[in-house]
Amino acid sequence: MDNNELINILEYIGDFEEQRYRAMVIHATPEKGPSMTEFSKKVCKSMNGKYLDLLEVFIQNKSLAEKIDIFSPEKLKDFLISESTSEYLLLVDRADFLLDTWSKNDRQDFYQMIRDQWDGYKETMKPMLIFCLQTSQELESLNITDSKGNQRVFRFTSFSDIA
Repeated sequence: MDNNELINILEYIGDFEEQRYRAMVIHATPEKGPSMTEFSKKVCKSMNGKYLDLLEVFIQNKSLAEKIDIFSPEKLKDFLISESTSEYLLLVDRADFLLDTWSKNDRQDFYQMIRDQWDGYKETMKPMLIFCLQTSQELESLNITDSKGNQRVFRFTSFSDIA
């Protein structure tokens, strides 16, 4: 693919369905956050997926909010499994606040989940999982690829808009 060619997210997700590890990251700078949220909702609507604003979930759920300091990447994975039951696609937006509470080792565990633990061969992890996060140096330096060597960490600006 030409470096300047924008990716059609809907086509990408269709191809991504064939992968064993079905988690990916889209990241954007803070000023692009609202546009990425709008884009995420369009993706979910077009793909009959579930949009999950994780920050809003924590704000609305007092018991989750009270446990934010002990909400590990493993607990997040368990939570996402429960949220994605019978879904084709789960798109998780605004999860940055969790990454901000985690140690570097916890964040590495989170990236490991994306790399090779969200396993589409397991019945509980069949849905494709997309995280929409704020750009950081850590995200920029991640090298997570699919079985064909294609990246699974993208800048928001890599995608064409959805009509």
